Amino acid sequence: MLKLCRTLHNWLGLILVVQITLWFLSGLVMAILPIEQVRGEHLRQTAAVQWQQAVVSPQQVLQQHSAHASLSLSQRLTWQNNQLSALPVYLVEEGNRLSRYSAVDGEPLESLSEQDIRQLALAQYSGDSEIVAATLLQQLPQEVQHLKAPLWQLQFNDSEHSRFYLDPATGAVTRVRTDSWRLFDFLWMLHIMDYTERSNFNNPLLISFSAAALLFTISGIVLLWQRFRPRKRRPVLKASSH
Repeated sequence: MLKLCRTLHNWLGLILVVQITLWFLSGLVMAILPIEQVRGEHLRQTAAVQWQQAVVSPQQVLQQHSAHASLSLSQRLTWQNNQLSALPVYLVEEGNRLSRYSAVDGEPLESLSEQDIRQLALAQYSGDSEIVAATLLQQLPQEVQHLKAPLWQLQFNDSEHSRFYLDPATGAVTRVRTDSWRLFDFLWMLHIMDYTERSNFNNPLLISFSAAALLFTISGIVLLWQRFRPRKRRPVLKASSH
């Protein structure tokens, strides 16, 4: 039994040595990186929606649509008098059509232009760098693959190679991606062993290696116990007086 346990322990150690090292290394670095910096919160400014400014009621807006229309609350960022603010907005969905109305005066809102998006991106950016590219994406890159297209991607020429992803309808920043986030995401991929989506924590590869690591640990404990367990002392035979 001990021979089988020792053989199992040795083979599992050879198989798992690289992944166990990656688990410890990735976990250590992810624990060191400040999560606020990873999320880019230090580069982003936000504005709260002031719903107390709303004068027009939802019923007044819905009167302009059929009975099948549905209404939800939204926002639209604005940059006026060198101040970032969030306008309360009613979002009306009727079939495949989306309409947005200001909750302040009830007027329909036009789509944001590229110039508006650039201005709002700079207003929400707390750094001092400039925008080097603005692209309306219909197909999203891996770093924001779980969001819905289209999105505006704004690239800044700062040391973090920051990218802001803005909602084309509201002008709000939905995600901030930096080199710190990309490093964290790469380590997270190694940690959970999901090399495609980088989000599946229940993938078979991780489960298999985790189970193998558990067997490796148990077999190691058994071998340690066998080596250091108390030994029974043999009785000392007294010399005969004859």
